[in-house]
Amino acid sequence: MIRAHAGKGEYGMLNKHRYRLDSAPFSLALFVLMLGCVLILAVFGAQVYRALTETQSRNNAVRASLSYVAACLLAADEDRAVSVKPGPQGDALILADAGQDTGYETRIYVYDGQLMEEYAEKQSDFDPASAQAVARTDTFTVMVDGPLVSVTTDQGTVRVYLHAGEAEE
Repeated sequence: MIRAHAGKGEYGMLNKHRYRLDSAPFSLALFVLMLGCVLILAVFGAQVYRALTETQSRNNAVRASLSYVAACLLAADEDRAVSVKPGPQGDALILADAGQDTGYETRIYVYDGQLMEEYAEKQSDFDPASAQAVARTDTFTVMVDGPLVSVTTDQGTVRVYLHAGEAEE
């Protein structure tokens, strides 16, 4: 038969020196470790969120500039209202006023790395100082193939089919 040892033998001494898991130093160390992990995760999450929002903003800006040019082309979709002329630094997309002939036109062209929009009299020279910057781009080319107008910038190419007729090149 086995008897339990009730004295202060070898096992009784070990229990006195064994650290308890619910002691104050262990609880504090565990709390500090968990707090550190939470802070690291918060910093990491903030960096990931910032990177995602910056990427989304850049993508929206890219789509916005190409969509802007396409919307201008569609708004000017009238017979002989769209043409291409040499601009200050390459092609210039010329859009006559819709409706009655006002003697004014909208010019879209690149100047000093910016896509510019200028509203001016038809016979006047280009004046980038009075134009408004639309988007950042170093490339702006316009190709006309009958009623199909293709505009290329650094961000890509947009193709617009003019329903009213052919554009003038």
